[in-house]
Amino acid sequence: MLEGLDKIDWENLEHAYGSASDVPQLIRDLASDDADKRDQALYELYGNIFHQGTRYQATPYAIPFIFELIREPSIPDRADLIKFTVDLALGYPEAYLPKGPNVDDWAIDADQLREEAKSENLEEVDDDWLKHIDSFIDSYKASLKEVPTYYKSLESTDPDTKLMSVFALAWFREEAKNSVIKIRNLIKKEMNNSLLANSLISLSMLDSYLEDKSDEQLFRKYLLESKSTLIKISAAVALINTLEEDVDLEPVDYLIKQIPSIVEDNLSPYEFPWNDGDLLGYISEVIKFYAVQSPEVVVPALCKVLSNLTGMKAHNITYSLLWIVFPEIPEEKVWTLKQLNKYQKMVLKVLAENTNIWKKTDLGYDSMGELMREYRLPTNRLNLRKMLHLDSN
Repeated sequence: MLEGLDKIDWENLEHAYGSASDVPQLIRDLASDDADKRDQALYELYGNIFHQGTRYQATPYAIPFIFELIREPSIPDRADLIKFTVDLALGYPEAYLPKGPNVDDWAIDADQLREEAKSENLEEVDDDWLKHIDSFIDSYKASLKEVPTYYKSLESTDPDTKLMSVFALAWFREEAKNSVIKIRNLIKKEMNNSLLANSLISLSMLDSYLEDKSDEQLFRKYLLESKSTLIKISAAVALINTLEEDVDLEPVDYLIKQIPSIVEDNLSPYEFPWNDGDLLGYISEVIKFYAVQSPEVVVPALCKVLSNLTGMKAHNITYSLLWIVFPEIPEEKVWTLKQLNKYQKMVLKVLAENTNIWKKTDLGYDSMGELMREYRLPTNRLNLRKMLHLDSN
């Protein structure tokens, strides 16, 4: 195992902090009997070959060796390593929810940016994504090549490893035809609720790549008959993912009715890895496409829960709501009250009233001001209240 690790010229490969000469020892430490050493190695690899979502020259070279460890049943923490390979392939997978990624689009977008720079006589585009795009694509392809390892991991007796393998398969559309067979066979067997729920979502994403609606009745069966709320939620999500614009009100209505109770749920990423365990934020991502055409069904329900949320949960719901009610952005610097429709006013009033949403410390890397700026809206609460003609308290 790892026999080829020293054959790579790590010294002359780069990661976030320069030379990748430290990578081979860190990969070896992932197989250590010492749990603290394993944790530290994974922490450092997240920091150097995956720094804040960026993948580097060394990243695709490291990926095959991490899969070597995953294939070895005696290695501890294989679920963590599987999750790591998904992150290495995609950056932050939640950025591609609920539709999943299409790597062909990455190359097209990169070419367009280069053409724009050329037309503007710019020698170099100051864009970190474009600077590392080749490493992004190579890292995705390195994980794509190892999809059979995910298949093998579905046979694991460790429930976390099996669940994370189900999650991993959802992101690789190129192998969808083979992966749907694996997931369907898994669903036919008796499984715990978390594994079954996640299998339904993975299957629906794979179905959507293939434009295959043949699992509709399977999803409806679990929505109608399951005694598990998580499975019923996942089945409703699966129907929306699969049917897309042909979806009926039943699964959407079920999710909306669940929203108040979901606010209190705190699922771990090993129970529900989608959106890093934020079930409420994930549901808002799924139903937002439906909500653009039917805001009267979705917007009031999301606004009601947003009024009491804080932190990243609040940010995720805010992002979805702004996406729903502001499908077009005006040419003017900011919106005026006269331009706003009732659903836009509804959302903005909730934002103006909830002081916790504006606390920068609760929002991680994203600030509320930056999000509002994207939509040409006031970037602080006081100015938003003035815009809405609310008092200044």
